[in-house]
Amino acid sequence: MDQTSPSTAPESLLIRMEQHQTRLPPALARVGAWALAYPFRTATLKIGELAAAAEVSVASVNRYATALGYEGYPEFREDLLRAFESTFAPVEKLRAAVSRDTTHAEIMRESLAADAANIARTLDLLQPEQCEEAIRLIRSAKRVYTCGMGDSAYMATFLADMLDPYVDQAIATVEFAGPERSIRRLMKVQPGDLMIAITTPRYSRRTIEHVLHCRDQGARTLALTDSPDSPVVPLADITLLAGADHGVLHSSTTGMMALIMALGAALARSGSNTVDRAADMAERILPYLHVVPKPGRGER
Repeated sequence: MDQTSPSTAPESLLIRMEQHQTRLPPALARVGAWALAYPFRTATLKIGELAAAAEVSVASVNRYATALGYEGYPEFREDLLRAFESTFAPVEKLRAAVSRDTTHAEIMRESLAADAANIARTLDLLQPEQCEEAIRLIRSAKRVYTCGMGDSAYMATFLADMLDPYVDQAIATVEFAGPERSIRRLMKVQPGDLMIAITTPRYSRRTIEHVLHCRDQGARTLALTDSPDSPVVPLADITLLAGADHGVLHSSTTGMMALIMALGAALARSGSNTVDRAADMAERILPYLHVVPKPGRGER
């Protein structure tokens, strides 16, 4: 690819194809529509076969690829194949794990070791200037929307709960109840708001769509993801990275959970009267707690 060609991050390809659809002339748009409707089949087709399927010329298929920033159809098809390699990589990891002669305890130890490594990687990936700007964005926002799909939905809900004491309004936009609820909530986004998008492999197209909507409405965006190649990174004002590798599962949320906890710790000391507010909270919840008395002196 030349310097103006698209990112080589395979997960972002289908999103990029959708974004280009409205800008294409009719023949190229037919190629794009067919490829988006049948992306896996498209990855297996030769240029003439795709031209016949979309009912356009071979030249139109090649021009479609160049419109996306590729040198030609072979390069586009190679990138599309890589996208499906990424999608099915977790299946291959599980297949390899199942084929090994190992105990359940050994698999659990390996999983715990992977999660410990993810927390260490999250620590290594912290950039002081990005952390300071992230806290500033959160503190200055009118409303904070947290967004995540799949496993990241639980992280987005947890993050909204973590933010609640420190912002005027924290709103989780997740899709446990389907897309209508999150879309309805995001219709209220306006300048001065902040969208915090959480996405790790497998990356969610819906999350990217929500981020694009919020940007169009004038909101700032903070991305919590696992890699600089994540498709959400180019769309975000600030990005914080967390380790998410796992030897068996498609990804791990442990690093992301630790990053959210770290954000909460930084927010807890960043505002005014934080100690007084914490003391007030402790006093209010005390009647609802089961307090275990400490043993007195001389007691064992």
